[in-house]
Amino acid sequence: MERAELDVTKQTNFLVYVYPPAYTLLFVPLALLPYPTAYLIWGAMNVLLWVSFQHLLRPYASVPRQPLRYLLLCSAFLPLWVVLVRGQTTLLLLVTYSLVFVSLKRNQDIKAGVFLGLGLLKFQLVLPFALICLLRGKWKLIAGFASAGSVLGALSALVVGPRGVLAYGRLLINLVKDPSNQSWGNFNVVWNMPTLKGLFGTLLTGRVASHWIDALVGIISAFLIMFTVWKWRREDQRSGGGSLNLMFAAALVVTLVTGTHLYVYDLTLMILAVLLVIGSPQWQVKSRWRLALTVAIAILYAAPLYVLLGPRHALYLLMPVLVAFAGVAIGLASRSAFVPGQAEAEPNAGVALGIEQSHASPSAAGVEAGG
Repeated sequence: MERAELDVTKQTNFLVYVYPPAYTLLFVPLALLPYPTAYLIWGAMNVLLWVSFQHLLRPYASVPRQPLRYLLLCSAFLPLWVVLVRGQTTLLLLVTYSLVFVSLKRNQDIKAGVFLGLGLLKFQLVLPFALICLLRGKWKLIAGFASAGSVLGALSALVVGPRGVLAYGRLLINLVKDPSNQSWGNFNVVWNMPTLKGLFGTLLTGRVASHWIDALVGIISAFLIMFTVWKWRREDQRSGGGSLNLMFAAALVVTLVTGTHLYVYDLTLMILAVLLVIGSPQWQVKSRWRLALTVAIAILYAAPLYVLLGPRHALYLLMPVLVAFAGVAIGLASRSAFVPGQAEAEPNAGVALGIEQSHASPSAAGVEAGG
């Protein structure tokens, strides 16, 4: 077994399967079909997931109100089309994260944790989010997450056996320890990823020792995660969950930039973050925060930018835009939804936030609608 694994690591020009073994059960039926047929079936399933996502999120993203504009917002994002053309699995994770949000909105923390655990298909895009929830003390969510993860672990053992699970673990360790190994194919192209690792790895490799780069990435990642935890807990105390849209979106974006790998098609998850931000009560009031988020969204939706940066392996330049998006979303969440005197300055503010101004009082100043 060990000899066979050594031989594999010396091979080139093959694709490394890095999904947890349990998820092979999704692809076994397709593997029995001719490739063109399997590709079309998987494409149809991806389209169905995309439509399901739009339907699932619509009650929580009433802006834009016009159905055609909503459809445009959900479909004009270039990474989505990369998913559909390449037959990637990111739409599964998009629906999973949407189910996590809906469950949290309904105060169903255990169910939210189970859905988050099912997203371990791409564990590098789930574990930072789970860590944020753990540090927030969301114990019911973590219990659901651990339960789902345990079931997936047991299924993995049934699929490939205990030795196969151990071999998979060694593969992941080797990927982390030696990302420049050409045997891993595209896994070594960190400079084409809009992550902290992608940005600092590109700018500092050859100038600074790799362990110092890893330390810098680790420190900044820890800061972003802890800052998000701190702000989310404060917003929960202040608004009683009225800032869930914005804080969930910010935590999702922080998860993306702190993850070990983030390909262009994985940015499809940003559609969820954008819809949650635009659907938040705070978005209805004009402010500099909203203007800054509008600029960030416009940059992320600019298709020519991906065409320009992708072939040049420069997608790491999008990382600051993602961090800015998360930071401004947190800033917008901290903005009071309604304060005394604001109604006079912004006549429509109370109506936009679902507050009846005629009955507003100082004691109701911090109440947010739709929480």
